Amino acid sequence: MFKLTTISLWCIILISISCSSNKAPSKKETNIPQSIKLFDGETLSGWKTLSFGGEGGQVAVEQNKIVFGRGEPFTGIVIDNENFKPPSDEYEINLRARKTEGRDFFCALTFPVPEKNACCTFVAGAWGGQVTGLSNIDHLDANRNSTRSTLKYETDKWYNIKVEITYGRIRCWIDDRIVVNTLIDKKIISMRPGAIEACQPFGIASYETSAEFESIILNKVSTISN
Repeated sequence: MFKLTTISLWCIILISISCSSNKAPSKKETNIPQSIKLFDGETLSGWKTLSFGGEGGQVAVEQNKIVFGRGEPFTGIVIDNENFKPPSDEYEINLRARKTEGRDFFCALTFPVPEKNACCTFVAGAWGGQVTGLSNIDHLDANRNSTRSTLKYETDKWYNIKVEITYGRIRCWIDDRIVVNTLIDKKIISMRPGAIEACQPFGIASYETSAEFESIILNKVSTISN
């Protein structure tokens, strides 16, 4: 009798473990988006154009592209949701951008860094058209901190830009070239003071430069690759 009771008890435990391991994910888990597409290729739905004090450049959608006219000095758009959240604390941003005229930055991509409860900007082509990096790190902009590098950006050439935010690190690519790889766990992340702050929490700007953008997508990063 004791043996039968013990066997029965183990059967119940095993069945219980099997059922619990195969249970469906909770609604909270399934409702978390893995990817967010921020440009539909046809409209500026979900965005608003920034005036930058009445001197911002014109923004339009033409031939499936967001088109920035040259601003005096800024042109920009910001996500039309001050409570905007990325798909995860660890995520990546992918977009295509090109400069069509001008000699300064054609893409200043402002994004949230959830770990720091702050925003930061990846800038491509600043300070005369070549400086690339993050603003701000420890209160220093991309021209003065350790993320600074210089690249020659060609007019009318499309560039694939990727920014990856993971715990303790931000990495950025221009095409297949990694241009930023910085540890942030002991650093202060912030915005460069001034007009660019209007791009928070997620926005894109150019400076005295016309530009075009395609395919703005955010994806959840599930694993960290060092």
